[in-house]
Amino acid sequence: MRSDPSWQTKAQQGFDSSNFQIDWDNEKVNCPQGHQSTKWLLGQDVSGKPVIRVRFSGVTCRTCPVRSSCTKSKTEPRELTFLPQVQHIALQTRRQTQKTPEWKATYNQRAGIESTHSQGIRRSALRQSRYIGLKKTHLMQVFIACALNLVRLDAWLNGIPLAKTRSSRFKQLQPQGD
Repeated sequence: MRSDPSWQTKAQQGFDSSNFQIDWDNEKVNCPQGHQSTKWLLGQDVSGKPVIRVRFSGVTCRTCPVRSSCTKSKTEPRELTFLPQVQHIALQTRRQTQKTPEWKATYNQRAGIESTHSQGIRRSALRQSRYIGLKKTHLMQVFIACALNLVRLDAWLNGIPLAKTRSSRFKQLQPQGD
């Protein structure tokens, strides 16, 4: 799952949505300073999926001593948008799981498989079958896999180092250090 897209999470400072305590039964949210939300509105996001929008009191937010860690708005109070309870809890659980070393080790395996898949596409046109029929297509894929193994074995025997991760043309235009 992608991480929380808020500026607080990206900057690793301030209060992102995980810092707020949600009382699902009473439809209230408590901020890190202990203030309670004043509005709980059911709605839909731009793709039509159900979301819950929460808003805090303007008077309370404007006088809060840690306001700059909570919102960038000069006058409006903090607002949160989150998924319904079951989906929200599943999302938060998955985000926490993704931070563990075990999950990262498993994901590294996937990255290796994706690089093999990418090499098959670039070297052997793996996306399209040259043949009609499942058996012939399967045989073609097995031959491509064997060929990739031979190419990698040859590179290893000849001491050719692994290629660095490729980046897009757009990424290459970005100045170094950013």
